Amino acid sequence: MDRTELVPMLMPPPSSSSSWSTGQLLLLDAIFYHLQSVSAYCTMRCMSPVSQSVANTLKRALLVWASILYFGNPVTSSGVLGMVLVVLGVFLYNHMRRL
Repeated sequence: MDRTELVPMLMPPPSSSSSWSTGQLLLLDAIFYHLQSVSAYCTMRCMSPVSQSVANTLKRALLVWASILYFGNPVTSSGVLGMVLVVLGVFLYNHMRRL
C-alpha cells in the first residue's frame, strides 16, 4: 500500500499550483498554534495533570508512528520497544486509575 493511500490529507499540494505566500502560511500556523494552546488549557480543566501528561505522551508516540508510516523511515528495535512501552503504560495507567 502506498503512503498516499494511507494518509491522503497529509500529502502536500503540488508546488506548481501552490498559491499560498509565506506570510499566509505563517499566519495559518499561528492560528493553529493558538487553537492548540486554547484546547490544551480547556483539556487541563477537565483532566488531572497526570492524566494530561499521559495523554500528551500517547499523542507524541502516535505522532512518531504516523511519521514513520508517512515518511517510511526505518525503525530500530529500541524505537519499537519505546512505542510499545508508551502504549502499554497508557493502558496500565487507565486500568489502575479505574480501580
